[in-house]
Amino acid sequence: VTGGGAMGQVLAEHPDVDKVAFTGSTEIGKVLRQATAGTGKKISLELGGKSPVIVFDSADLDSAVESVVDAIWFNQGQVCSAGSKLLVQTTVFDKFISKLKTRLGHFRIGQSLDKVVDMAAIVDESQRKSIADFVEEARDEGADVFQTECPAGCFYPPTLITGVNTASRVVMEEIFGPVLVALPFRTAKEAIAIANNTLYGLGASVHSEQLPLALETAKHIQAGAVWINCHNMFDAAAGFGGYKQSGFGRDGGKEGLFEYVKPSWQQKVRISKLNFDMAKFGASYSADCPAINGNGSEAISVDRTYKLYYGGAQKRPDAGYSRVIRTVEGKVLAQ
Repeated sequence: VTGGGAMGQVLAEHPDVDKVAFTGSTEIGKVLRQATAGTGKKISLELGGKSPVIVFDSADLDSAVESVVDAIWFNQGQVCSAGSKLLVQTTVFDKFISKLKTRLGHFRIGQSLDKVVDMAAIVDESQRKSIADFVEEARDEGADVFQTECPAGCFYPPTLITGVNTASRVVMEEIFGPVLVALPFRTAKEAIAIANNTLYGLGASVHSEQLPLALETAKHIQAGAVWINCHNMFDAAAGFGGYKQSGFGRDGGKEGLFEYVKPSWQQKVRISKLNFDMAKFGASYSADCPAINGNGSEAISVDRTYKLYYGGAQKRPDAGYSRVIRTVEGKVLAQ
């Protein structure tokens, strides 16, 4: 079934649908989560990512270059787990960047039906413009931008950005295009800190010929999948999914199977859709609390709830709300 975003929304909210699985942007994932909340539907989300690729000075640099090329420029970087944030140890940073630029100089860009090309066109013109805006913003910030030649049309050249700080927008946000941002690091601890300094957590990879170093580093990276000396190597028997704003739930493996089944004794939950404006939800609260012992009409003009002091600050035991206690005749007795 094909269609636009509106079709997907209707399909996800349909009462005959018990499970929703979505792969796409974090923004749309949030909308779907709101739409299915409280309906009894199961949902799993595989959303955006800013996957780090860590290269230690003990790595095979030539093999690591090819791994980086596959990580970010496969499918023009339009992959949710693309390795778009390159972290290279300072002792080999310049050498590795030089090798990477040499490799990009031999890149072949052309039509996707041509089997000898390394990279094809971007999915549409709006996405190409979005990628260009990210790169131009980095250039305005003073970053060094390396690009190769590419054909005219809906193509964008493979891009390598260096000389940016860790708070730059191209470092923190998903570009979803053939753009790689490179940063140096000194120690494994610093590499882990930079790798985890992100809203996402879908994938990552670590490159080193010292296996204990690679495994120990991988263990501390907050990502759903971490590869050693490779990237985007999937196995149908292993679950794949994300942390944080990269979503939740798993695809593949027994974990992925569990997303689509439930115990035979569990009843189907069907809750009618609630109609309210999510943008205004929780902005204000004006309804009165129900009274205890009757519904008298006598008004309470002054809130006399007891206030206590904890740690030098005024606290209210009822978290800001008071309830009226009435007698059986409906007269106000207390709050």
